[in-house]
Amino acid sequence: MKKFIFTLIAAAVGLTACVEDPIYNMASVSNLKNTVAYNEDDAVTVTAEVTALVRVLEANLIYKAGSAAEKREKMTSSGNTWTGQIPAQPMGTEVKYRVEAVTEGGTARSTEVSYKVGDVPINYSGLVLNELNGNDKFIELFNKGAEEIRIKGVTIQKDEKLVWTAGSVILEPGQYLLLYSVDVQADHPDHDPACFFDSGLSAKKAVKVELFDPKGASLDKFNLVNFVMKAPASYSRVPNGTGGWYFTDATPAAVNASDNSTPVEGLE
Repeated sequence: MKKFIFTLIAAAVGLTACVEDPIYNMASVSNLKNTVAYNEDDAVTVTAEVTALVRVLEANLIYKAGSAAEKREKMTSSGNTWTGQIPAQPMGTEVKYRVEAVTEGGTARSTEVSYKVGDVPINYSGLVLNELNGNDKFIELFNKGAEEIRIKGVTIQKDEKLVWTAGSVILEPGQYLLLYSVDVQADHPDHDPACFFDSGLSAKKAVKVELFDPKGASLDKFNLVNFVMKAPASYSRVPNGTGGWYFTDATPAAVNASDNSTPVEGLE
């Protein structure tokens, strides 16, 4: 009798061992992150962590933009991190997405995440007028901040007249953007056509140059209301990006000269 009971127990243990344990087929999709869609030019990169005790066959990024039909993009992996991209969408579009991972034991799904294009405002505080030159006819912008700035829609007015609107440009921290007058466009055939402003620029008279964000708020200005002397070269911020205005040597698209012996007089 004892031998019979032992045989039944052994058989039961063996049967249990042959049944697939669902615990070992479970996967987890977590730590979803996405880059910011500041405007309609920004595709969004999504990353997710996929962990499993069995092989992950693939992961897919499933998203729905506004009222459009749901779409699916295959993701690529680097270790447990999977990456996919949602194409750029119009301003104001609400995008919802999730990640699904297919393993040898089934499909694991993340929770749904959403974002809205343009919902996060761009910080323009690092964008400044940095150097103006009425001899060589250029205006230099500079990102003095610690973060990149998408400047699409930023404008420049000269003497209250719109002379330039930024296209899809990203200025990295410490990066310059050099704009030449259309008056000297023929002298700079290799310069980006989008980086010419529609006006002249003089070193021999009063001038107002003002920088605006896309909504029309003033970001920075150079307003020489009382002309005192002709600029031998440039009007430049000293120290570079942060200081007051001085007469200096020209340093287009480079760190401003450090000479602060001659301040610009007559500024508002």
